[in-house]
This record gives sequence, structure tokens and C-alpha cells, in this order.
Amino acid sequence: MNKFTLTNVCMTIYCLFTLQMNAQDGYTYTLIDNGNYNFSIGAVPNASSSNFATSVQSYGFTIILPDGATATVISSLGGAVSATFFDGTNVAQPTLDGYLITETLGSPASLPAPSTGTVTPIVTFQVNGAPTSGTLEILANNSALATTITSLKSFMQADMIDNGTAEFVNVVDPNASGLSGTPSFDFETLSVEETQLEKLLIFPNPATDVVTIQQSGITLQNVEIFDMNGRLVLSQKNNLENIQLSNLKSGMYMMRIATQKVSKTIKLLKQ
Repeated sequence: MNKFTLTNVCMTIYCLFTLQMNAQDGYTYTLIDNGNYNFSIGAVPNASSSNFATSVQSYGFTIILPDGATATVISSLGGAVSATFFDGTNVAQPTLDGYLITETLGSPASLPAPSTGTVTPIVTFQVNGAPTSGTLEILANNSALATTITSLKSFMQADMIDNGTAEFVNVVDPNASGLSGTPSFDFETLSVEETQLEKLLIFPNPATDVVTIQQSGITLQNVEIFDMNGRLVLSQKNNLENIQLSNLKSGMYMMRIATQKVSKTIKLLKQ
């Protein structure tokens, strides 16, 4: 990732993408915790009845990290993302650092129609250094920093209108936050929850019809089970002490157990 001072930020990045959204159709961004300091930025469609798949030409947003932390992009929508580092001391906020993340796609990428309500991961990145304090967040468009330095605002240049013509406009509101769901992550509780998660008792394994998760002072958010091809075959958010396996075929699976902050994945054999 390239490092620069904010005096060298190219203001045209934002100026090209400040057109307003059409009607209520549009997108916000949310932070997705994949566990083990791995995160994704997801594109969330506003509530809409539109069955027309969104065509994305370019996008951008800014992530804020605790001072001294760095991040490495793992994947992106088009595979050619640019992540530019800036030092918080340049914006009179010495306790934070950040990355301006942008990508212009060689060919527009298609997102599921807004009516499906599908959250699509746009960029996935790894936070380095295992920080145990401070906050990771997506910069809100209506924050003081983004209002002062508009090139740091989130945008998505996309076509959402089914009229036979490719018309790319900004579909992220530049005047509201541009965020939804979980826009931030507090590293301070991470090490505590990781320790508690490692102490969970998960039995029996191999299992037949039910696998039990014995909790110990920790609140679980969901349990997901994937087959060995990576397909999600079971998702459970209630009664997480007992996971029903009766509908699964015999074989090896990966079970992901998640709190709000961290997750743990184990191999599970269904007999």
C-alpha cells in the first residue's frame, strides 16, 4: 500500500462521484468481521423492489485504524484495488491512521438485484499487528473529517436503472453517513472474547444428530456449517447450545462459531 500525506490527496476522486442518488435506490457500506483480524466491507442495498441487477463501475471508501496499525487488502470486487495510507497527524488526529480504498473496474461488475437484500463483500483486508485497543471503522460521509476532506467520502458509481442505457451515477449518499449495520469494531474486547471462545466445549465430535456447544461466560451470535466445497449448509442463530445435524449427510464439515467480535472454525465429522 502506498503512503502519502493528505496535502497530496487528489480531490478529483470525490468530485467525479458526487451526483445524487435516484429516488430511494442506493447503497450503504457495512463492516463484516470474518474473525482473526480479517474484515470485509460489504455493500448493502437500500430497501427496494427493483429486480434489476446493479452494475458497478467504481467505488471507494475510507477505513480508520488505531494509530500505528496497518492493513493489507486480500481481495476486491475487481481484483485491482488501490489502498492509500494516510497518517492521522496530517488531519490533527494523531490517535488514528487510515486508508483511502478505491477501485475502477476494467469491466463493470454485477451485484444482485436490490430486491434480494443481498449484502455483497466488496473488499476484504487483514489488520496487521493484532491490536488490542482502539477502533476500526468505516469513515462516515457526514463526519467532520470527511466533510473537511471530501476526497475521503464513500461512493459507488453504478447503474441501477433498467432503461437499456448504461448510466453510472453515485448511489451512496454523500451527505448522510453512507453506512449501515455494523460500521465499526472495537479491538479492546477482542483478546477477551478470543480467550473465552477457545474455552468452549464442543461435543460430541464425531456427532450424529446433535452437537452441543457448552458456553462459558460468552454470548454467541450464530453458528454456520459449511461443506468441504465451502457451501453454507446450515445457519443457526437461536438455541446455539444444541445444533441439529439430522438433515446433514454423513461426512466432514467446517463449523464456524461466532460472537459479535470474533469467530472460531473447527472440523466437524457427521456420522
